[in-house]
Amino acid sequence: MNDTMDRWIQRVSLAAMIALAAALLTVGAQLYGPQPPPPEAGMADGPRAP
Repeated sequence: MNDTMDRWIQRVSLAAMIALAAALLTVGAQLYGPQPPPPEAGMADGPRAP
């Protein structure tokens, strides 16, 4: 292959790896980021209305 095609393949591969890294960071932040506090004992859905 010629040099132009090699450079194009390298750029596309780099862009794909950067996109994959960003997606993995986003998923990791969602899974392991701040989480809401657990509900109080006996209140699975919150207080009930009368």
